[in-house]
Amino acid sequence: MKSFKLIFCTVVCLLIYLIYSTTSTKSLTYLSLGDALAYGENAYGEVGYGYSDYVASYLKRNKMLKFYTKDFASSGARIDDVLDIILENRTVKQDKKEYGIKELLRNANLITLSIGANDILTDLTLTSMDISVLNENEMVENMDEMFKSLEQLFITLKKYTKGKVIVIGYYNPFHEEEAKIKRLFSYFEKGYQELCETYHFTYLPLRNIFEYHDDYLPNPFNVHPGNQGYSAIGNKIVELVEEQFLKKI
Repeated sequence: MKSFKLIFCTVVCLLIYLIYSTTSTKSLTYLSLGDALAYGENAYGEVGYGYSDYVASYLKRNKMLKFYTKDFASSGARIDDVLDIILENRTVKQDKKEYGIKELLRNANLITLSIGANDILTDLTLTSMDISVLNENEMVENMDEMFKSLEQLFITLKKYTKGKVIVIGYYNPFHEEEAKIKRLFSYFEKGYQELCETYHFTYLPLRNIFEYHDDYLPNPFNVHPGNQGYSAIGNKIVELVEEQFLKKI
């Protein structure tokens, strides 16, 4: 009789553990914040399947997704635009229910953020993909200003969320490697990584992902990725989610 009770209690405990472990990984709230990359604008100016959609699909396939939206992201968004969205507590509607971003940030387990490029390139014309328009000193000054704004956004994010924040880096949109471009990217990545380390966010560099894949940027007159590029970014985020995030749930 005692052995039966022991076996029964053991089975019950195992069931409770399995139920808890299963349901705890089914309640992920995922937000994609930022600019055109976060929203999924492709190389031909259309909004389609972006990296966050690949991540959300992975989570959904593995029955780990409770809520996902990229509706707070938009093409052309700058750092202050994302900051305003949070401070003004803007809302989205999903399944006939309205959600404020502050509530979503508090509940978010995973946040991806792509922002900063529009702040740096605002006054530059890149439609021709002509690197001769880049003034190195001006770019460095723009980056320094961008980092100041970015820190304010990071501070605000830390105020509202305890979830995992993955900051998406940038790639070289020019199909050539000039010394000036290398210096600028090194400066950019160093500053971005230092800020992410300070605020305990994960920085995902993209330069190496795109370096040997011209097919990831199929339109020579547009800086946005094609489907293969977005898929590659999504796969890298999934790797981070598996390695650094899911193990901690």
